Amino acid sequence: MQLIDLVEKRRFVGRELLLWLWMESELSEATLSTSEHGSFGLWIEKKLVLSLGEESTRISAPMPGLGREAKEALQRGQLPEAAGIRIAWKDDETALAIDAESFAVRGLKLRTLLDKANGDGETTTFGGDLVDEMSGKKPGRPKKKKVVDEERERDLEEEAAFQERMTMTRELEDLLATLYRDFLALRLSKTWGAVIVPTMKRWAAGEHVDGDAYQKAKRGGGKTKR
Repeated sequence: MQLIDLVEKRRFVGRELLLWLWMESELSEATLSTSEHGSFGLWIEKKLVLSLGEESTRISAPMPGLGREAKEALQRGQLPEAAGIRIAWKDDETALAIDAESFAVRGLKLRTLLDKANGDGETTTFGGDLVDEMSGKKPGRPKKKKVVDEERERDLEEEAAFQERMTMTRELEDLLATLYRDFLALRLSKTWGAVIVPTMKRWAAGEHVDGDAYQKAKRGGGKTKR
């Protein structure tokens, strides 16, 4: 079997992964965990696309997975194709979108040192001439050493922000890879058919599912309580 055929046969795995993350986030009140990373927040936000063949459902809302439309699409056999996700971890938050079939991350929005300093994700600076004009002072020619020092300081700030962004990106990549690994281990275990699938069916149908009982059953491979 050629590689392209293997890829095509396994595209459903990414959709099931996104479905599992969606259910887990709702049943655990948006708090997930891994053994390596501890607890962190994860929930579906802003965008959710479900599809089956040529039929698709696109939902744009602050919490698109909580609406009746999303669960009705699941009952019609549609599975998540793409979703916006918010991750809260290490006193910070990251927004991204995931393409289920390729597990590609799009629209990644990270907050860096410079973003935090300004509070709005943008760096705002004021030139000396503008300040002088507003104060009524006559603008003067800046000293060469001062300009060099300011440029050097800006370069150092931008470098620090870039390094932090790369570190945060690597950490996020590791977190997503760990979630994928945990999902695969669960998907290939007996717990998937005994616990996860029955719970998904009841959850998709809008029935009440006890989140604590589900987590306990998942760990023990038993049955969930209604």
